[in-house]
Amino acid sequence: MADDLTKTVPSGGPRFVRRWRVTVLSGPSKGVVRQLEQGSLRIGSAGSNEIVIDDRSVSRHHVEISVTGQGLRVRDLGSKNGTMYLGSRVDSAELPIAGGVLVIGESELELRPDDEGEEIRPSERERCGRLVGHSVVMRRLFAHIERIAPSPATVLIHGETGTGKELVAEALHEHSSRASGPFVVVDCSAIPRDLIESELFGHVRGAFTGATADRRGAFAEAHGGTLFLDEIGELDLAMQPKLLRVLETGKVKPVGGNQTIAVDVRIVAASLRDLAAEVRDKRFREDLFYRLSVILLEVPPLRARLDDLPALVDHLLRQIGAPPIGADPLQVLRGYDWPGNVRQLRNVLERAAALAGGRPLTVRRDELESPNARLSPASLNELPYKRAKEEMLARFTRDYLEALLARHGGNVSASAREAQVDRNWIVALARRHGVRIRD
Repeated sequence: MADDLTKTVPSGGPRFVRRWRVTVLSGPSKGVVRQLEQGSLRIGSAGSNEIVIDDRSVSRHHVEISVTGQGLRVRDLGSKNGTMYLGSRVDSAELPIAGGVLVIGESELELRPDDEGEEIRPSERERCGRLVGHSVVMRRLFAHIERIAPSPATVLIHGETGTGKELVAEALHEHSSRASGPFVVVDCSAIPRDLIESELFGHVRGAFTGATADRRGAFAEAHGGTLFLDEIGELDLAMQPKLLRVLETGKVKPVGGNQTIAVDVRIVAASLRDLAAEVRDKRFREDLFYRLSVILLEVPPLRARLDDLPALVDHLLRQIGAPPIGADPLQVLRGYDWPGNVRQLRNVLERAAALAGGRPLTVRRDELESPNARLSPASLNELPYKRAKEEMLARFTRDYLEALLARHGGNVSASAREAQVDRNWIVALARRHGVRIRD
């Protein structure tokens, strides 16, 4: 199912489906097909349903399927045998844009898009929150943000290190009805494994050594607002079902406590990792992936939006209090592929401003290629943990792929065999990091 999803969602943002097809795949009513464009339909054994299932184990009014702005919502109608989705019984669930398969009684129902989707026109704006860009790819991202922000649906943001995933999450919050509520950020990669549950759900006094007082977790802090789970791909497998339970029930239980707390939170998550590939490799739970990826947003790398470079440079220089840059150094910046994206660009400009000493800023190509320019304005050890880790991972990935592909003359299949990974993983990472491939 992960493959279906990645093929359905185009690069640059989600598509919005105008029409859905519901097909009975198995059971006594196999072959029944209905289309759904708006509103909802009910499924059950009674003749008053829009889809009648001649299955003794299906309740008279078993399940309801409704169209939302971003996909489908499934609601069990108090059936005797329940509605199963991704191997679990659900009372209510939001399906991703690729759809999914439900099991009711002895029957399987496939829910899939039945058209090519609605393309959204690029926004007329060149700013969205703290994001800046006039390129088509960025204005299309802005349009997606503006459209999906009012929805309560969970959003999964994917992008390379340094592309601004947190700024996208922030913009989603600012354009939503929750803008007056809190925006809480949790970096799942920077919290020790034994503390992440307390960080998310809170704890009561005495729950563990050092818990000298009750503590509210991130879910409680974000009540009425948005919770941004950054680098969700780093979340420990043992913690993932606990997070899924909270997403399904809307209730958290502090560590060491006996009572649950209801929370009203919109979830936005982000990952540097390809979570669909992580699901295939059994490193991330499939049910949690689909619960998080009701809407997928792809943040473009800087090399895909070099038309934005002059505006970005001007914006960043004003932020750091440096004078404008001349045409020659700007041309040097245009000729680089920016593996570290906007974060690296900021580092380069900070370094150039510090060295200029009030004189006009200069940038040389060899400075861009140097490790200092790639990793930090000063030294890697001076960076926050998360930032240093992202920079090192991006550099390692790029260098590894370049060396791997060079050994095999750019042949992806041979490279994948040596690395013992799927060839699609090689292609995706090479594209993401600007590494050339042969096939």
